[in-house]
Amino acid sequence: MWLVLADSSAMLAITAETLRMDAAIAVEETFDFQSEEYRAFFNLHRGTVFQAPVWMDLIHRRLATNLSAKQHTITVRDPRDGALLVVIPMVIQQAARVQVLQPADFGVCDYNCAVGDRVVLETLAADPAAVSGLDALLSGAHVLLFRKVRDDGFDPARLFSRTTATPCENAAFHSDVGDDFDAWQRRTIRRKFSKELGRLARQLEREAGLYEHRAATTEAEVREAFAFLRSVRDGRFEADLLQRDVYWNFYLAFAIAGLTCGECVTYVSYLGGKPVAVLFGLAGGDQFHAVLSGFDADGYGKYSVGLQIIYRIIKLRFEQGFKRFDMGLGNTGYKSNFRVEETQLHNFSRSTSFSGSAFAFVYHRLKSLKNALKRCVPQFR
Repeated sequence: MWLVLADSSAMLAITAETLRMDAAIAVEETFDFQSEEYRAFFNLHRGTVFQAPVWMDLIHRRLATNLSAKQHTITVRDPRDGALLVVIPMVIQQAARVQVLQPADFGVCDYNCAVGDRVVLETLAADPAAVSGLDALLSGAHVLLFRKVRDDGFDPARLFSRTTATPCENAAFHSDVGDDFDAWQRRTIRRKFSKELGRLARQLEREAGLYEHRAATTEAEVREAFAFLRSVRDGRFEADLLQRDVYWNFYLAFAIAGLTCGECVTYVSYLGGKPVAVLFGLAGGDQFHAVLSGFDADGYGKYSVGLQIIYRIIKLRFEQGFKRFDMGLGNTGYKSNFRVEETQLHNFSRSTSFSGSAFAFVYHRLKSLKNALKRCVPQFR
């Protein structure tokens, strides 16, 4: 039977027998996420915004290089012409003398996945030879630790044997606006809340000048926004990655790249021409995924400028034709104001040694030791 796979540039037809017998499974340590090949292969049916080309490229060049991690990208190709069928962005990193194979994440990705068409992933998962071939690629590490897998998508654990899974401590939250903003607002936002936001915005503008919400459009505006963001977040969040230079440089480089590649947007609330709130996130299709936010709590906290920017940007994006707003992981209190929908996530592991088994046991079962592990290795989130 033939499987027809949607490709952004062409229709690729392969047989289930080809996948079952001859799929070329390998580790490509120099895989180029900025290549034309990956750019043509990637879309939001195959992966999430956290596997997009520029984001993945910068993770490998800015984070992996500076955090002593080794690229270990797993690929599955059509043996007849070498066409990509699956890409699993992975790295190997040492933690407490244990070699950990994990997604290229470093604490900055909310979702990890195997990038590929669902029909290909299902076929591979059902093929013992393919699973055995993927298992063989784990031999360079003591443990595979695959975190933050959405429960509503394909589970990469099915591509490996003898895995152990546990739920994530944090769920993901999003809001689908639909085709009618006013109907969404009536359905999801308390009238008292929206009226109060409007009153505070009008008061703020009367007292302090023009209050506008828009995307930063120049490198200078992005740099100004990120300098503001780092400043107002300082001391407000435990182990805030943005305060570490390696992460700061990564996020800033990506935000600047986003001006041309479109993979992210830096939204700013300006008051009298100066930032009072920033909302930065990844974008793709009709989605926006909030990643970093901050606001001047000391100067304008009483005007709810942190909530204002979220509400205003949801409305702005709807007016531009975008209908999904993802608020990321964690049941932070402000999300309840928007009655968001919840998606569960899970983590899974597969051990190849005794030390790997001990590491996985701590991660899955012993919360106090897991928290200690996170303090030692912050990117395990």
